[in-house]
Amino acid sequence: MYYYSIALSRNLLPPLVYHSKEKIEDGSRVIAPVRSAKRLGYVVGVVKEPTFKTRDIIKIVDEKSLLNEMMIKLAHEMAHKYISPIGEMFDLFFPPSSAKNSRRKSKKNKYITLKSSISKLLNSRLGVRETELVEYLLESNVIDYSIALKKFPYSTIQSLLRKGYVEIVEAEATSALKKRIYLNDGQSKIVNDVISYPLRPHLIYGVTGSGKTEVYFEIADRVLSFDKKVLLLVPEISLTPQLLSRTRARFPHKNIGVYHSALGQSRKIEWERAVNGKVDILLGTRSAVWVPIKNLGLIVVDEEQDESYKQYAMRPYYNAVDVARRRAELERTILLLASATPRVETYYAAKEKKLSMHKIDFRPVGKMPKISIVDMRHRKGEILSNELVTEMEKVARNGNQTFLFVPKKGFSTRIQCQDCGYIFTCPNCDVALTYHKAQGIIKCHYCGHAETIPQKCPKCGSSNITHGGVGTERVEQEVSKIFPGLRVRRIDREEINNIESLERVLRDISQMKVDIVVGTKMITKGLDFPRVALVGIVDADHVFGLPDFRATERAFQLVAQMSGRAGRGVEGRVMIQSREPNNVALLSVIKGRFNDFYESELKRRKALDYPPFRELILITAEGHISNETKKQAEIVSEILKPGPFEILGPVEASIFKLISLYRYQLLLKCDDLPKAIKFLTIHLKKGALGFDPAGVLKIDVQPYSTF
Repeated sequence: MYYYSIALSRNLLPPLVYHSKEKIEDGSRVIAPVRSAKRLGYVVGVVKEPTFKTRDIIKIVDEKSLLNEMMIKLAHEMAHKYISPIGEMFDLFFPPSSAKNSRRKSKKNKYITLKSSISKLLNSRLGVRETELVEYLLESNVIDYSIALKKFPYSTIQSLLRKGYVEIVEAEATSALKKRIYLNDGQSKIVNDVISYPLRPHLIYGVTGSGKTEVYFEIADRVLSFDKKVLLLVPEISLTPQLLSRTRARFPHKNIGVYHSALGQSRKIEWERAVNGKVDILLGTRSAVWVPIKNLGLIVVDEEQDESYKQYAMRPYYNAVDVARRRAELERTILLLASATPRVETYYAAKEKKLSMHKIDFRPVGKMPKISIVDMRHRKGEILSNELVTEMEKVARNGNQTFLFVPKKGFSTRIQCQDCGYIFTCPNCDVALTYHKAQGIIKCHYCGHAETIPQKCPKCGSSNITHGGVGTERVEQEVSKIFPGLRVRRIDREEINNIESLERVLRDISQMKVDIVVGTKMITKGLDFPRVALVGIVDADHVFGLPDFRATERAFQLVAQMSGRAGRGVEGRVMIQSREPNNVALLSVIKGRFNDFYESELKRRKALDYPPFRELILITAEGHISNETKKQAEIVSEILKPGPFEILGPVEASIFKLISLYRYQLLLKCDDLPKAIKFLTIHLKKGALGFDPAGVLKIDVQPYSTF
C-alpha cells in the first residue's frame, strides 16, 4: 500500500493523506473522496504510513504525470510566495474542467503579399501600375486579393506574380498577414547577444514601432530550429488577433496555438495540443504561463509592463511576469521581456545588472510622431479642442485614420443633482454610477448593478439632474456630430464583448473601412495600423489622479504607448489634452527622454520607501459589517506588530465598499520579502486570530496597485 499527500482542487485545506495500491507520480491528477463527495486532487508527494485511518483514492486521472519536476517545484514555490493553497496553484496548470471539445471553424481568404526583398524591388524596372501596387504593399504589407482586383488591373497582379515579386497566400479571414522584415545591424546584434547568453534574462527596451516583435521573432526562429518550443505571452486578448496573424505569416510552416479565457469551448483542445507537443509556438495571455509545455526553449513576455499580467480579482494573486522569470530559471529557458515603457522595477533591475537591457531608440520603418500638449485649463465643458478637431479634419482629407483614447466607458461618468449635490452611486460599491445613453441605464462597472435613468433626486426630489465626466460613448457622439460623413467606431468592453467582434473591428480598421476609432485602454498598445496619422488623448489627467503609488508610472506608460500608435506608415501626430501640461511624465514623453522619467520616479520611490527599494504586501479585510471588518483588520495588525516589516494602517480602502463588502487595508513594507512571507504564514492562522483568515483576508504579495 502506498500513501500520498493529495492537494485538493479549489480548496483552502492543506494536503490530505490517502492510500492506493498503485504507484502514482507526483503532479498526477486523482479523484479522492471528501466526506460524501468526489473531488479532484493532485499528488504532491509520497508519505509514510500514518497512524490514523486513511481513505482509498477513487480514480487515477493521469497514468503519467503531465508535470515535470521543475513545474512541480514552481507550483510549490509560487504557493509559498503568494501565500496560497498548493491545490489552487496546481489548478493553474490545467484548463477549466467546463471546457468542451469543440472548435470554431476558420474561414480562409486569399491575400497578396510581397515575396521579394526590398532592395531587389528598388533596383527593378516596374510599370506605373506595378509600382503603385508594390508601394501599397510596402506601406500596408498585405492586401486582400478581392480588394486588389478592384484597385489594380488583373494583368498588373499577374505580371508581378510571374516576376516573383509578390505571392498569393491563404490565411484565416481574421488575419492580416505581414511580410518578413530583414533586421538591421542593431536588431541583429540583440539577437546574437540573447542567443549567446541564454540563461540570463533579457529586456528589449525599444520605442514603439522600433521592431521589437521582429527581434523576438528572429530569436524564436533560432530556438525552433533546435526543435524547442516557444511561449509568447501578451497582456490582453485584444492584442491576440493581430499578433496571431503576424506570427502565422512569419512562421507559415509551424503549428501555432492560442490559449486564453475567451476561447471558451476550444480552450481545452488548445491546451491538449500544446501539452502533447503538437504546437511549436503557443500565444496566450497570463494563464498560458502555466501550460506544461515540454521542451520549452523561449518565453517572451510582450508589453511586460502591463498590469493585466497581475491576477488580482481572484486567488492566487500571482504576477505572470515573475512566474515566467522563475519558470525560465528552473527550465533553463531563454526569457525575453519586451516593452517601450518597462516597469520601474524592471528598469531598475537592468540598471543594477540583474538582467541584460537592449535598447532600440529609433524606428526602422516610419518616423516618431510629433507630440504636443493642448492646455485645457481654461476650457470648461470642451470635450474636443479646436486644435484636435482641426488636425482630425486634415487627417481625414488625406485619407488617413485617427485614434482617440478615452479613459472611461459610457456616456458620462457621473450623474449629480445640481440642487443638493447628491451623486448617484452604486448600492453595492462605493463608486459613482456611469450613464450609458445607448442602453438608457446607469451602471456600475465593478459589480454590474444597473438601473434606469433617474428622473428625480432621491435625496431632495429635484429634477435638476446633470451629467458630468466624459466616456467613450459621449466622445463617439461628439465626433459623429462634428464629422457626419466619416466612419466612426467605438472600441470598449461594452461594445466589443467577444473575440469575434474584436477580430471584425480590427479587420475593418486594417482594410480602411474605419476613419476614426474611439476607444479605452484596449487601443493603447500592441496594435499596428500603418495609416494611423493622428492619436488624440482626450483626457490625460484622469490616470494621474488615481490614489496609488504607481499612478504617475501608469499614466506615463499609457500616454507613451498610445502615442506609439501613430506614425508607423505615414507621418504621425499626437495631441494630448491636459489640465496639467507641466507634468513630468507628459514632458518626458513629448521630449522622448524616457530615462528622465525613470530616474525621477526612482528618486521619488526611494524617498517614499516603495518598490523597487522595499517590497509591499497588501492585506485587505473584507466583510458585510463595517465595524466587525475594521475590528478584524485591527486584530491582524496587532498580531503582526512583531513582524519584520513596517505596518501602515488599517485604513479604509480607496474604494471602501466593493460588491457589498466593506474593506480595510494594511500595507506592509518589507526589506526581506521571504522572511516577511514566512512570518505571515506562521502567524495568520485561524487559531491565533479567532476567525478563518482565508475567508476574510485578501493577502496580495507584491501588489500592482493599492486601490
